[in-house]
Amino acid sequence: MQHALMAIITLFATLGLGWLVGTRCSLTFRQAIVKYVSTIVLLLLFSMGMDFAQVLTQGQLGSRIVLQALLLSGLITFFTAILLLRKPAAITREGSLPSFYSAFGGCLKAISAFIAGVALGYFTHFSLERIGLSSNSVLYVMLFCVGVDLVGFRFGRVTRQCASVPMAALIGYILATGLFSVFTPFSWQQSLMLGSGLGWFSLSGPMVHQLAGAQMGAIAFMTDFMRELLSIVFLYFFGRRQPLVAVGLSGAAAMDSALPFIKQNCDTYYIPYAIFSGLLLTLAAPFLISLSAALL
Repeated sequence: MQHALMAIITLFATLGLGWLVGTRCSLTFRQAIVKYVSTIVLLLLFSMGMDFAQVLTQGQLGSRIVLQALLLSGLITFFTAILLLRKPAAITREGSLPSFYSAFGGCLKAISAFIAGVALGYFTHFSLERIGLSSNSVLYVMLFCVGVDLVGFRFGRVTRQCASVPMAALIGYILATGLFSVFTPFSWQQSLMLGSGLGWFSLSGPMVHQLAGAQMGAIAFMTDFMRELLSIVFLYFFGRRQPLVAVGLSGAAAMDSALPFIKQNCDTYYIPYAIFSGLLLTLAAPFLISLSAALL
């Protein structure tokens, strides 16, 4: 319990410090900081690959981790979609969809960075712990930058429909983890922890690793990463007809990495929905991870 409490205090303190620095800095400086977030995320993925190399390359264990993550991400996607499904929206945007490659370009970079980290860790047996570092070190740098970026977010009046998106994402996550615990050896408390990143894979992987070990961290990371892949597929094919579902499936990523896809594939009316939902779930994710760790 104490370990989980310290983790959440540290994470929110880092976010808060970033926000405080952002409020004291010029717009030009904030933009310069935020510009490097994507590079920091790739570095974080590379370091996570090194951290998870040993568990992911253990034959049956690695395959089981991938299959379990695929099941959990699929269940979360299914329940969230059912809760947010509405009468198909009228298409008000003109123009064709962006290319399928451009939609997955960022994901391919992320996968490549992670695989490179796994390969280096597997073939060299090098660990960041040898030099007093871990993926958490990079995580705190990323959280600081996210805190700086939060200064730029502004909201209008929050409607009931707008609030229903993150609420459905949270309910879908709870229902999915409950069913996941029935079909797997994991308890409901463990399942809650595995899905509590709410789509924020660069947070859930290192944080769950720190609180519950490498195997749990690897499953949490793969779950949230697969969630993002599934959400991008849905955005590409159904974003214009089911924008609320598209935003909800993006989870915490709706305000950052998934936002460009939402802008491309949904009506501009739903962009505030994405920012509000993504921010709320981003703030909820470290709290849920720490709370579920305390319940173990």
